[in-house]
Amino acid sequence: MKIQLLSFAAFRDFLPNTQTLELESSATVADLKNLLKQQYPELTKLLGISRVSINQSIVAETEVINDGAIIALLPPSSGG
Repeated sequence: MKIQLLSFAAFRDFLPNTQTLELESSATVADLKNLLKQQYPELTKLLGISRVSINQSIVAETEVINDGAIIALLPPSSGG
């Protein structure tokens, strides 16, 4: 299955802003993070403290990803 991956803030130092990835069917958010850690080991720490949204909803790592999903990597942020 194909997904669109959007990268924001610190992720843009390592990844393109937008890219299409091929995942196995029934892949979870945790599977995606593991794939990215293998391809980009320098992201391991950042992925461990970041959230993921699927189609504009923040989801748990156990969430199954559907074909055509738009996934955003959201690093931690602070504000005031």
